Amino acid sequence: IRKMSRSRIALPDEKRGWTLRSGRDVVAKGRELDEVAGSGTDVLIGVPATLCTTFAVKLPTIDASLFPAMVGSQIEKRGLAHHGDASATPHAFLVLDQDDNESHLSVDVLLEDFPETLCLPKAAGYAPSARLIRLPEDRLLLWKEHKRLVLAVNRHGHLSHVQVLSAEPTLNAAAAQEINLTTLSLQAEGLVHDSPELLVMGSVVKTDAEDRTAFEKALLMPAEFTSEEPEAAPSTSTNDGLLPAAVRSARQRRRSNRKRSLFAMLALVIYLVAGTFLWKFAKSREAEIARLEDRVEETRPLVEEIQLAEARWRQLEPGFDLHYYPVVQLNEITRAMPGSGVVIREYETRGRQITVQGRARDVQMAFRLKEDLEGNDFFRAYSWNMPQPRVERDNTVTFRIQGQPKNEG
Repeated sequence: IRKMSRSRIALPDEKRGWTLRSGRDVVAKGRELDEVAGSGTDVLIGVPATLCTTFAVKLPTIDASLFPAMVGSQIEKRGLAHHGDASATPHAFLVLDQDDNESHLSVDVLLEDFPETLCLPKAAGYAPSARLIRLPEDRLLLWKEHKRLVLAVNRHGHLSHVQVLSAEPTLNAAAAQEINLTTLSLQAEGLVHDSPELLVMGSVVKTDAEDRTAFEKALLMPAEFTSEEPEAAPSTSTNDGLLPAAVRSARQRRRSNRKRSLFAMLALVIYLVAGTFLWKFAKSREAEIARLEDRVEETRPLVEEIQLAEARWRQLEPGFDLHYYPVVQLNEITRAMPGSGVVIREYETRGRQITVQGRARDVQMAFRLKEDLEGNDFFRAYSWNMPQPRVERDNTVTFRIQGQPKNEG
């Protein structure tokens, strides 16, 4: 919450337009808000009472840390929460007074269908229009705003409750009865004292004499009438919690853009510094790279000799590596064979490749031998394949299994 003195305040007029006030003077009038407020820079926007609900609530605690949750519960209870979630609903509250273990708060809630045309991203802030006018201390104030009668209740000069009357925007018996009911309800909650008074301001006092007489007779409290418009308050408390969602999003985007611009500048500086360092480093390494390339050329014949020696050793490897001895391989193949049902007819090695041909009782036994060879740790360096076995006239099958080192494709 920020308490500030504003030189420019945009308030809804009696019809459907807006007035821009600077101190006591009206400096601009217009049908649309952006006509009088422009982009909204340094202008405090008074939200019409038809678009913002202000209600008073009495809480059984003076612990300020509990207020947000309890206020949110009240918003949801009254059906004012956007999509049923008070935390996603633009709202603000003001502590009016505290006594013993009780606190009186005034809560402002922005309605869900707030028009986009009233969203000025550069506005100084948003507040209910009733908070931006001077209120007669401990008296009810009635005035006309956007073709509706608005009743404001205050507690020690601070707005506590706002009621938009459903009756016609004239002083008549129906309006008086609605004011009486609202007052009685607030008195029952201890939010209005027992002997309230009403101040009626603006052109609404020029109502037909007969209707005004009926209004005064039906009203259960003394009333004072003046044709003067409500005066803008010299200072007010604003709270960013009441900002419309579109304004809040626009402000967040501006902050994000400023952060991105700052990060971009920092990144550019870092890039330039790092680039300079890398350029110098690269220059210092060019000569060393050239020297290394020369040494590579010098050692190339030796490398080729080593590669030739490696190739020769790989050719000789079957001669001294136990895994490539034909007798050892045949022994492992024999160990992998099932107890019966498979006969090896031919075993052949060529280099590192192994070929096994034989006869099996059925196709399943042939594939079982292949699977056993694949699962044998001794042959883990081999990959095995077997074409489809051929079924003979006696229903036995002949098969051919080939093994090849994996690193040779």
